[in-house]
Amino acid sequence: MGDSKGGVAIFDLDKTLTVRSSYTPFILFVARRRPLRFLHAPRLLFLGLMLLLGLRHRDDVKAEMWRAVLGGLDRTATEAMGADFAKHWAEAALRQNAKTVIDRHKSAGDRLVLATAAVDLVAAPFGKALGFDDIVATRSAWTRDGKLAAEFDGLNCYGDEKLRRVQMLLGDTAPEHSTAYSDHVTDLPLLTWAAHGVAVNPHAALAEVVSDHGLQVEDWDA
Repeated sequence: MGDSKGGVAIFDLDKTLTVRSSYTPFILFVARRRPLRFLHAPRLLFLGLMLLLGLRHRDDVKAEMWRAVLGGLDRTATEAMGADFAKHWAEAALRQNAKTVIDRHKSAGDRLVLATAAVDLVAAPFGKALGFDDIVATRSAWTRDGKLAAEFDGLNCYGDEKLRRVQMLLGDTAPEHSTAYSDHVTDLPLLTWAAHGVAVNPHAALAEVVSDHGLQVEDWDA
């Protein structure tokens, strides 16, 4: 666990710690293990295309994929699939220097926070394996009889919502020695809130504004 006297390091997951996003691969991972759910594959591909073309909002697409493939699944089995996916996906997708940066903060006694739009079923085991102290993620919801609900528990954890959730954990004012890492412009609220913001292998929209916001740029694949 991070020392309370140390700083705080906040990491985005998808395309920051990893080279690709987790959500669609996880959906397909579950679908392959539940053959009847795989019947939704054409619909999922269509939704993905609509998202890429900007014709559907990411929250709507994410929720519809969730309902189609995971809604109603048993909690124990679903959590086991999440842990299994996180283990294998992390090994394949982790950026070359991500572990080095995490270990550097850990050695400094910093509190490690994983703040991600990824679902907790994946983010929690992923973060635990890497030694994170806190996980802030899109939350799964469960029915009284232990089935995965068709809707998430709260909002998709990105953008302003991610910052709100981090502030609930750490306080409204950023700790003096805090660093936030992300690849995406939707995390600009978090990157500019932290004492030190780092754009990791930034996508085009974030790369365009790093100078305006005094962000450091790092390449974790070099």
